[in-house]
Amino acid sequence: MRKKILNIFKKHPRKLFSQKEIARRMNFKQQDMMAMKNTLKEMVNAGEINYVKGKRYTLSRQSNTFEGVLTVTQKGFGFVITENDSEDIFIGRRSMADAIHGDRVRVSLKGRQRPQGPRGRVDQVIERGSEYFIGVTYRHTGKMFMAISPVNPSRGIKLIKYKQDLGEGQIVKARVKDWGRTFDPIIAELEAVVGRADDPANDVKMIMHKFDYNQEFSKKVMNEVAGFNQEWINKEIPNRRDLRDWVCFTIDPLDAKDFDDAISIQSNQNGHILGVHIADVSYFVASNSSVDREAMNRSTSVYFTEGVVHMLPEELSADLCSLRPNVDRLAVSAIIQLDKDYNVVGSEILPTVIKSKARFTYQDVQDIISQKSDSKFKKELNQLKRLASFLFKRRSEGGSIDFDIPEPIFEMGDKGIPHEIRPSERVESHRIVEECMLLANRVVAAEIPKKVPKKFPFVYRVHAKPDKLKVDRFGSLLKLLRLGIQVSEGDLSPNDFKNVLKHVEDSPYRHLIVNVTLRTMSKAVYSMKNQGHFGLAFQHYTHFTSPIRRYPDLMVHRVIKMVCDQSFEPKEEWRDIMEKVVKLSNAGEIQALTAEREYIKMKQLRWLGERIGKSFDGVISGVVNFGLFVELKSSLAEGLVHLDTLEDDEYTYDEDLYCLRGKKYNQEYRLGDRVRVKVLSVLFEKQRANFILNNE
Repeated sequence: MRKKILNIFKKHPRKLFSQKEIARRMNFKQQDMMAMKNTLKEMVNAGEINYVKGKRYTLSRQSNTFEGVLTVTQKGFGFVITENDSEDIFIGRRSMADAIHGDRVRVSLKGRQRPQGPRGRVDQVIERGSEYFIGVTYRHTGKMFMAISPVNPSRGIKLIKYKQDLGEGQIVKARVKDWGRTFDPIIAELEAVVGRADDPANDVKMIMHKFDYNQEFSKKVMNEVAGFNQEWINKEIPNRRDLRDWVCFTIDPLDAKDFDDAISIQSNQNGHILGVHIADVSYFVASNSSVDREAMNRSTSVYFTEGVVHMLPEELSADLCSLRPNVDRLAVSAIIQLDKDYNVVGSEILPTVIKSKARFTYQDVQDIISQKSDSKFKKELNQLKRLASFLFKRRSEGGSIDFDIPEPIFEMGDKGIPHEIRPSERVESHRIVEECMLLANRVVAAEIPKKVPKKFPFVYRVHAKPDKLKVDRFGSLLKLLRLGIQVSEGDLSPNDFKNVLKHVEDSPYRHLIVNVTLRTMSKAVYSMKNQGHFGLAFQHYTHFTSPIRRYPDLMVHRVIKMVCDQSFEPKEEWRDIMEKVVKLSNAGEIQALTAEREYIKMKQLRWLGERIGKSFDGVISGVVNFGLFVELKSSLAEGLVHLDTLEDDEYTYDEDLYCLRGKKYNQEYRLGDRVRVKVLSVLFEKQRANFILNNE
């Protein structure tokens, strides 16, 4: 009881709790109250919590310490993500001591609270995130050092045991030999030279080394895969529901090779039958096989414009499992019965065999449904368009949040430098696929767990409700910015967040509010406990539709097979496997997102490096005490306008209002303001572009 009560206080380190509030959060009954009161008294006596006038309690200063992993941003500050699900703690550049990105640290709260959350300082590094560094060499005081991303520690990383001909600007991998003291350099021994940092062809290599990715598979895995062929499919066909005469097709990006989902739709006198047909990876990849163990460890495919780190060998992902047109392919299908108003009235989820009738790109479908081109499948595509429109409308009315944040799309030129970067654009054809997949995932999550033995593990995709304290801070920030938005105290519904985002749609603060909204919400994760999906406003949700590139989807397919065969693995064994999958997949997803973002940053810097002296329109995406970060409208590339370059006035930083304010002329630069900037320089080794304001 004592530990659980202390965790409540640590989740909300500045909040005052009454006994009644504590009892409610702990789900205590009346018979538990005396024990709780005695425990609170013991905790006060031990100095863990303080008693405050008004019969309330708060966390004591000596208990006001937290452990977690430090994440450092490209802007130089960071956040500690604590292990007890309390708020992320902001760590300023000068409060990190000798900690670096990825370290497990102990922090304590300091100073006044920020409107957007608590701030702290690093007291101790408990465990280093890695013993390796990947970075770029530079020379200082005659010695060779290396710069690392996201930021370089101020004391530097000194290289030893390198050949004298090692030059500056080389991408290297080094192992730490001595972490040293706070003001001493970190000593690292050179292990490998990846290549020159000024050669864009080495960008992907750098990412691979940094995140320990390997595009190749072991000989053992490839030998196992070599045993699979079309005959495996042919011999399985008689055991399946045969849907080869159904009109189904795939819709994917132009450069896609692994087609893991196909869609079909039929209409009848009762309504419609939607088929979402997913590649049956589980038929080929047996549990605990060499391929399976490798896929579990990889947990996800990682995508770069110049290459992919596949979860499965291409012999499976791009061939035997891929739902290529006009060939027999094994699938697991969600056949969903809809009435005339598109309400779900029934479903079947089972192994099938299909034959895709066409391979469409998103642009193909967009041209057909907008009547720019013709297709023999235009009837089906227009039916899907109407279905998707209705599903989106209903989902939106139910509170589902749609952030629609654009991603940069690269048109690569020679030598790994993009010749064009443009923001992604979501059109109706994307909506068709998205809504069909969301519906299938929801139906599978709602139906399959009903058909397994009691307490049999299942993997959900969950998105917990935002923490009340985070919600309160969100409301405080909205008031501070005077945006005219009223939000109720306490719990906010998905609809409340939707209304806020709609209100600021054309506001200069949209960028800020979107980011703060994302930080207010918890991260979607895999879990064996169904908590619903807050952002989508779904009671049940899982990932079923991408087993070629996501391992949890493969596990869901295996459970579906067990339901169909009524043959279940032992609960405890399956639980152990599922726990491992959840842990690896959650960690793998975060790492993949980080790697993909770093790659995008590299390519944006390459693009900017070719445009020194050119001017662009942008928006202020970050305001810090040393300058302004500006995101370019056309390319989404970001750079720093350093405070020293603002020569028209002496500017001071207002943290609460996210702005720089001139002392003499009262000129303000606020987050969200539109500005025009000129590219001044690109420092690839520091992963930074420098801009200056261009007010001409």
